Amino acid sequence: MSGTRVKAQSRALVIIFGLLCLLLQSEEAHHGTEYVVGDDKGWDLYPEVCNWGKDKHFKAGDVLVFKYSNPLFSVAAVDAKGYQCCSAKGHLKKLYDSGDDHVVLKKGQNYFICNVIDYCGYGMRIAVHAE
Repeated sequence: MSGTRVKAQSRALVIIFGLLCLLLQSEEAHHGTEYVVGDDKGWDLYPEVCNWGKDKHFKAGDVLVFKYSNPLFSVAAVDAKGYQCCSAKGHLKKLYDSGDDHVVLKKGQNYFICNVIDYCGYGMRIAVHAE
């Protein structure tokens, strides 16, 4: 083999290796730490749920797991206005209703409310910031 051909193959291997590293980093960014909202209590109506997460440090790509067994409950990802006024109407980004919802956090503020009438107003909502 000529020296030029060996150099070209070496460069190709370096490029392939670099692309593989970027792909692996990208996968890690999408599969962050999982957090169960409400910890052992899950996504339910109790006084502390609105304060859940205040002591945690979230990153974009982390996953919030909303666990609930009440068939009336759901999780509405909303914008800031929907969070403030406790309404998904006109502010809904996505509705989750499986009882075991996995939501990947986006960079910045992420807002979630219970879509049952009045439950958000009683405190069944969270806002988390992901860096």
